[in-house]
Amino acid sequence: MKKINKWLLTAGAVVVLGGVGIYVIKDDVKQPISQVQTINPNVKNTYTTNADTFLIDAYYVPSLKKKEEQLDKFLIDDMLIGDSFITNYKVTPDQSKTKLATGHDRLSESSGIWLRHLALTGTQKEYDQFYQKTKKVFFDKGQFSYRINADGSRSNVNASVDDMRIIRSLIEAKARFKDEKYQKEIDSLLSTFTKQSIQNGLLVDFYDVKSEQASHEISLYYLSIKELGYIYKETDLPLKNLEYQYQILQKGYISDAFPFYHKNFNYKTKKYVDGDSINVIESLLSILYLSEIGKEKEESIQFIKDAVTTGTLYNAYNLKGEPVDRSQSAASYAIAAMIAKEIGDKDLYTQAMKIVANFQIADPSSPIYGGIGDQNTLKVYSFNNLMSALAYDY
Repeated sequence: MKKINKWLLTAGAVVVLGGVGIYVIKDDVKQPISQVQTINPNVKNTYTTNADTFLIDAYYVPSLKKKEEQLDKFLIDDMLIGDSFITNYKVTPDQSKTKLATGHDRLSESSGIWLRHLALTGTQKEYDQFYQKTKKVFFDKGQFSYRINADGSRSNVNASVDDMRIIRSLIEAKARFKDEKYQKEIDSLLSTFTKQSIQNGLLVDFYDVKSEQASHEISLYYLSIKELGYIYKETDLPLKNLEYQYQILQKGYISDAFPFYHKNFNYKTKKYVDGDSINVIESLLSILYLSEIGKEKEESIQFIKDAVTTGTLYNAYNLKGEPVDRSQSAASYAIAAMIAKEIGDKDLYTQAMKIVANFQIADPSSPIYGGIGDQNTLKVYSFNNLMSALAYDY
């Protein structure tokens, strides 16, 4: 164990750098749920089953319309194979030997993002057809398997954030298409979700249907308080539990000097846990969830504005806010655009989406024309493309 770095000592927190990550103990989240007494008004406002609160009055940038159409076409023509999206345009040799999803593996994450896209901008027929395909491919023992390998084998584990994204798409479809049939499906999914992905009244990262074991951690970038508010209200879970989840997210803030968020929170140890660096997409998702309920920190927004303006939203940072991976991804700017929409900053949204558009391949002779990827290697990741398509909907 390394010695404590003095710069990481702050009021109410002790941070220790270790070989496997950073551990933060904060008094605010060491208390049990039973001791939660005050509910933040913004959190209380999310405790509702009013589906209309999920509708988005989207910004419209005429100059980007063609780029949006090109991206949708690429996704449908080249990444949507059969009933689901492939993870990468290019087949990966010896794919079965890698633990990370790649090549022609399928992820429920991808289908969930596309379902949100269809719920917000597609036709009801398009949404319904793709939802049924998604259930056919991924649904297993009451939850959505996070991954189907290229050989057809299925993971026994879900990712609660992926299930929640699919549930959110149903809420959005219910609101947009004014059809109560979606509520029946939401109720059906929640009947198992609240037994498997919610343990002791709190969201966990995953549930393994084979071992019947659940995670003891929650990733902060899973804590979509707005979606949890609907779920908790719909299933009569206590409001104080929702507040507790919000506190975990809020108190995961690193510092004003580096206004991003920690990665995980361990329910048993009451500690935040990080890897060797802070992944920008993960922290941006945490900020997005806070912006959806009006609780984003100004320091975080200013950091994002500066990075978008200068085109320096890098993929990973250390806890001092120094880049450790200067590569960039379209998904980061797409999430930044979503945050801009949530806080009502159209200029920031337009700036971020123009950068997203610049990531798209502009050469009509390229096999990945309109998509986002490496024109030389033909590496094209579904997450980058799908998150960008969703950001155009905002």
